[in-house]
Amino acid sequence: MLKLFRRAYAIFKAYFMVELVRSRGIVYGLLSMAMWIILFTMPIALFSSDTIELGDVSARIFTGVIVFMFYGMATWDWAAEIRWMINEGRVDYYIASGAGFLPHYLGLLPVSLMWLGISLTVNYTVLSLLWAPPKLLLVDPLIFIYGFLMLLLCLIGYALILGGTMLSTGVTGFIIEIVSFILPIATGGLLPLRYMPEPLKSIALATPFSYPAELIRFSLLGIEPVVGVWRTVVLSLLYVPLFLLIGIIYFKYQLRRSLREGFKTISMW
Repeated sequence: MLKLFRRAYAIFKAYFMVELVRSRGIVYGLLSMAMWIILFTMPIALFSSDTIELGDVSARIFTGVIVFMFYGMATWDWAAEIRWMINEGRVDYYIASGAGFLPHYLGLLPVSLMWLGISLTVNYTVLSLLWAPPKLLLVDPLIFIYGFLMLLLCLIGYALILGGTMLSTGVTGFIIEIVSFILPIATGGLLPLRYMPEPLKSIALATPFSYPAELIRFSLLGIEPVVGVWRTVVLSLLYVPLFLLIGIIYFKYQLRRSLREGFKTISMW
């Protein structure tokens, strides 16, 4: 166990120094994100009803950004990391040494969460300067923590399924670019389900993603989930662990298959 945490710390230190200290990518990334937030929120703020306060508009945008950033973290930080590990030979080392993938992701997770915190701070600041400080209520802190943890587990399962698909197909971009932009919209990640058209609402409720997202929105905005708060809590408790288990089984299957047939050099397209 001590050896596992030493390896995880070494991974954390390496990624922390590269991603958050030495690289200018964080500066360019945050500037790019601020520009995207301005472009996407300007129509919402300019054409929203006069009866709705700008603080409420900012709060709804900000909660949508929170969920979308979670999706982005699972897609690019965790799933797409498989591509780099294979192409740089790290997967071969982990398998040959018996270290496995766990130390790598234990070290990567804190860096992802740090980046998430920095990104959300920038987004909150941009929204506050452009329109108004997001009017966040924090209706129920326990529901927020529960929704946060459930969404985290759900997206780990999602990253495992994406990673397994990359192993089997040998491509990254086609899978990630399509899935990462359609999924947050189709599963209610960006908008409360009660405001979505019925067909999209039915699709969202058939996925595990919508329930934690609804709980996070309820805890921050006070918008009650379309199926009720406690029913959403129970459904997420049943659905999310099952989805995570499916992701683990699928990834292990594709990994065993790759060990038999050999790893593909994973390209963007």
